[in-house]
Amino acid sequence: MRVVTGNKIEEINKQKFQEMTGGYSRVEIDLGTGDGRFVYKNALLRKDTLFIGVDPAEKQLEIYSKKAAKEKVQNLIYVVSSFEMLPSELRETADKIYVSFPWGTLLENIVKPTKGGLDKLLELLKEKGELEIILGYAQELEPSETKRLNLPPIHLGLINDIIVPAFEDRSFHAKEFYEMSKEQLGGVETTWAKKLRFGRDRKIYKLVFSK
Repeated sequence: MRVVTGNKIEEINKQKFQEMTGGYSRVEIDLGTGDGRFVYKNALLRKDTLFIGVDPAEKQLEIYSKKAAKEKVQNLIYVVSSFEMLPSELRETADKIYVSFPWGTLLENIVKPTKGGLDKLLELLKEKGELEIILGYAQELEPSETKRLNLPPIHLGLINDIIVPAFEDRSFHAKEFYEMSKEQLGGVETTWAKKLRFGRDRKIYKLVFSK
């Protein structure tokens, strides 16, 4: 498993990873973490929890990894990986998974759910783990990507009729799903959420599932 520390890459095995996770009461994973702001901010507040940010863009991960290294934040790991090739070391490690404003294949597997894609999420969770998803793409604002992935317009009907039933068929239980306001975005510590809060209006939905 490839881990970014500062501006360096380290290869760690399962034993080393287990040593890194030891001593924490919880492990929480942010898939598609981008620059890693979300896990960095949360790691500063909750020292009893190990936060893991996962993203394929190594240079993006360096942004907050450098900050974490400088400030000696110990409860934080940045993993270089795509959704398609998640490291086996992460299986059954997460008490909670965050997927905030996903893009690319990760977004496609949530909006157009498949057994294989949902199983990749499911296998990361511990028993009784939780999955939190925030969706906020817009066809009129991101036309090239929504066209490339052939994404349907996002609305409560899509969530209620397609997404939730597919997740429940794969052993996820829907705890809640609702449309978020711009004010509610203030509590989401991602760089993209901060931009959306002051950007053009779009539909944003939060879904929470338990295993």
